[in-house]
Amino acid sequence: MMLIFPLVYLSSLIYAMKNIFSKQYDAILVFFVLGLPIYITTLSVLDLYGLGILIPFVQYTKEVVVILTLGILVYQMNERPRFTLLDKLVAGYLIYNAIYVILPLGSYGMFQKIVAFKNIAFFPLIYFIGRLIDPKKVWLSKYQLLICLLAIIAASVLLFETISDTHLQTLTGYAGYNFKYLGVEPAGNFGLTWTFEIEGGIKRFACIFANPLEHAAATLLTIAVLVSLVTKKEINNKKIFILTSFAAILSVIFALSRASLISFGLVLYIYAIVTKRKKILLAFHVLFAIGVLSLVYLLSNNTISEFIINTFNFTNSSSISHLIEWIDGIQSIYAHPLGIGMGESGRIAGELGLNTGGENQLIIIAVQTGLVSLILYVAILFISIKWSATLFTKTSGKSKQLGTLLFIFKIGMIIPMLTAAVESYLYISYVGWFLTGILCTTYDSVILNKNDVELK
Repeated sequence: MMLIFPLVYLSSLIYAMKNIFSKQYDAILVFFVLGLPIYITTLSVLDLYGLGILIPFVQYTKEVVVILTLGILVYQMNERPRFTLLDKLVAGYLIYNAIYVILPLGSYGMFQKIVAFKNIAFFPLIYFIGRLIDPKKVWLSKYQLLICLLAIIAASVLLFETISDTHLQTLTGYAGYNFKYLGVEPAGNFGLTWTFEIEGGIKRFACIFANPLEHAAATLLTIAVLVSLVTKKEINNKKIFILTSFAAILSVIFALSRASLISFGLVLYIYAIVTKRKKILLAFHVLFAIGVLSLVYLLSNNTISEFIINTFNFTNSSSISHLIEWIDGIQSIYAHPLGIGMGESGRIAGELGLNTGGENQLIIIAVQTGLVSLILYVAILFISIKWSATLFTKTSGKSKQLGTLLFIFKIGMIIPMLTAAVESYLYISYVGWFLTGILCTTYDSVILNKNDVELK
């Protein structure tokens, strides 16, 4: 039964490739939405069933499809595109980080540096795919619906996990794959990794995703899609909308990610303030009061109360780990403002136990390639948030939906970004940057040049 994951992954890949060669380039989003959430699960299942020979092939399919799609788009360009400020920042970030791959800086070889480069600077390629696609050919509603269906499927798996009190990863060979290919030994009370539980042994569920933190962060994209749909005068598929809303709430609760849970509420509250939705604000204030009462009740549970209290006073293991990593990384940045080399922070160094800094996307970037790289990355985020807010407030139709979706999503990811390497969350990273490319083209046409470039 677990073979369903490799089958879905490969089917979404084949579907995307078939359509890309038919010049329907937006079909790559089908692979991003259906294939990437189950990427690690797919690799685990292949190893579980003795199909490890396929793992090297599957590992690089996501990069191959991105590079191939971008190559076809560049080859078929009829005229040189007009570069916007965002284009220049993204291209500058890509080129600047690429230089660090060939610089004789750091302790890693060329292959490790390329892998590290991919982890922090692959997103510009995805961005430029979205940038080079004609927005008029992007059926936004189709992919909004697809993201909603993914959330519902994920919540259905989550219900199985919670009712049976079983991590799906104990059935997919997750621990074996981690140890065999990444050198990560099983840890924690459930034979997976510590991220699958909180203090006291309470389970955190990853559902179909790589880990509970990625699962929780994925709900931020789901809620962004739901909020974008609210901008329509009338919501189609109301049943799916309601089911998706419950699915998102269920996921963010049982993933037990404090960063995503706070962001979940924060982005909705910001949306209500910006749009002056008094009913939503009232509902939030009522929910806040209920939340306070619930917090008082939860404090009567020693395990939960310890988790909550220690979060705020930075005395639980997770909070202490974050704090130590931040201090370590900031000290390195202060001592080496131009960075200490590609691979010295993040996945590559982490696998060898030689990590400097980490557990913060911004610190991971700055430790490796310095403050210039960090400034470029932050500028990219700032401009994309600003432009999405402009589409959100000054346009209508699908352009407004796109602006709303990305504004909510980008704001929502700020807090998780401070506690994790969010660019390693393949699903939300790839979808988010692809849509940011679409955003740039739409903003350039609708706002800067006053043209109509309405999405389908």
